[in-house]
Amino acid sequence: MPRRIRSLLSTLREEVQHYAAETQAIAGRTNLLALNATIEAARSGEAGRGFSVVAQEVKALAGQARTSAATFRAEVLDRLALGARIAEELVGEVEGARLAELAQSIMQTISRAIHDRSIDLRMMASDPAVVTGVAHGLTDDEAAAGALERLRALLRFSPYFLNAFLCDDQGRVVVSAHENAQVRHHNFKGEPQYTRTLSSTVADEWFTDEPWENPFSGDRQVLIFVAPVRRNGRVIGACYLEYDWQGQIGAIIGGEQPGGATITIIDERNQIFASTGAHEFGSMLAIGALPEDSYRSVETRDESVVAQAMAMPVHGFDGLRLRCVIEQRVPGERELAAAVRG
Repeated sequence: MPRRIRSLLSTLREEVQHYAAETQAIAGRTNLLALNATIEAARSGEAGRGFSVVAQEVKALAGQARTSAATFRAEVLDRLALGARIAEELVGEVEGARLAELAQSIMQTISRAIHDRSIDLRMMASDPAVVTGVAHGLTDDEAAAGALERLRALLRFSPYFLNAFLCDDQGRVVVSAHENAQVRHHNFKGEPQYTRTLSSTVADEWFTDEPWENPFSGDRQVLIFVAPVRRNGRVIGACYLEYDWQGQIGAIIGGEQPGGATITIIDERNQIFASTGAHEFGSMLAIGALPEDSYRSVETRDESVVAQAMAMPVHGFDGLRLRCVIEQRVPGERELAAAVRG
């Protein structure tokens, strides 16, 4: 509605200019006729004196009409311009507020989904069969089989994970839910997440960093969850869950959006990790940061409204400080003017 008001005001502005210009043109022609009449009256001598008075009055009225038209145009156009500015602000406020609310709702959903998966991770890392498998899986087939069954049960019941595997305190993969996964032959010793996990001193601590294209899973976009596996209070290994970021986040932000809006998930560096538009994974999005101490912002551009938001903390988890950006195209002046006239 504010966009149509803006367009209507623009159309009215053009029409006022047109009619005011016509009025001034008529006044100009009337003034010219009065001048010609005055000349003819002067040639007629005494007989044309009365006609000369009338011609002067017509000339005066023409001048007043021209002045009135100019004043009318200036004042009305000024008020129409003010109305257009107000309508423009309404476009940003009304549509921007709606988009910002949607962006924050999406980020809240994503943040909660990530946190909920950390619960799955921590429960698995503390499962007795998993603990035994990490401690003895490389030398005890029965221990390895018990841990493997627990990991496979998780993948069987949960639609969220692509793989689950366990490492011992030397970085060796003890068991992997997917027998053919390439990760089985990788040693994680020295990897940043593994190192942090083995150094963990906080109970129930867990780690994840950012989505990436995992070469061990055919370059599928994933989020890796890691938690320490403890025995008698000592960290003896790590439990890994490979979250299907591409599928799960795609389901959250996917689908047809009203007005063809584009939804994009970015990090603090503006790196793109998901998008419903043409933005490529890993590329950068040209957008400013959120204002300090703010979870939402709106930017009104020439033919678009851009809103962004991050999630409020979920049980202390900051959602990896990811942001949701929604770009909503709005019709330009010509489109709206055509719609109003049509």
